[in-house]
Amino acid sequence: MNKHKIQEILHRPYLRYGLILLAGLFLGWLIFSGSPSGGDVTSPVGHHDHDHGEDSSVWTCSMHPQIRMEEPGDCPICGMDLIPLQTNGSGDISVDPDAIQLSVEAAALANVQTTIVSRQNPVKEVQLYGTIQVDERLSQSQTSHVSGRIERLYVSFTGESVRR
Repeated sequence: MNKHKIQEILHRPYLRYGLILLAGLFLGWLIFSGSPSGGDVTSPVGHHDHDHGEDSSVWTCSMHPQIRMEEPGDCPICGMDLIPLQTNGSGDISVDPDAIQLSVEAAALANVQTTIVSRQNPVKEVQLYGTIQVDERLSQSQTSHVSGRIERLYVSFTGESVRR
């Protein structure tokens, strides 16, 4: 293709907007594609794949569970102290960063209550007493009963106080 054909294609508005849309979609994909947890800040610069034995523990931030470090310290995001990551019964660390795991004491302290999900009729009826009135401040049409026009209206709703 020569330069003249490219300029002719770019002068067509639909093709130009289509190319801009495709470029925007590509940039959005580049920016927002990645890990679903929002980032890969899981360990310091050097990642070690060796086994520390039974006494090794993983430390994490209570506010940023994606932070996982081999030794205690401060969270690189918020500066809070890292806490030891609890392991499940088999000894491996929870893989799902979106999972919430509470001990029995923590669940009691948080007053967590659960129930079995089922399809039922409502068992509680609420009766509310009151009157429904139109908000006259939102009404904007006024029909004149005499000839002429209203140039300035000093009252906007019933009950508004008027002074001389």
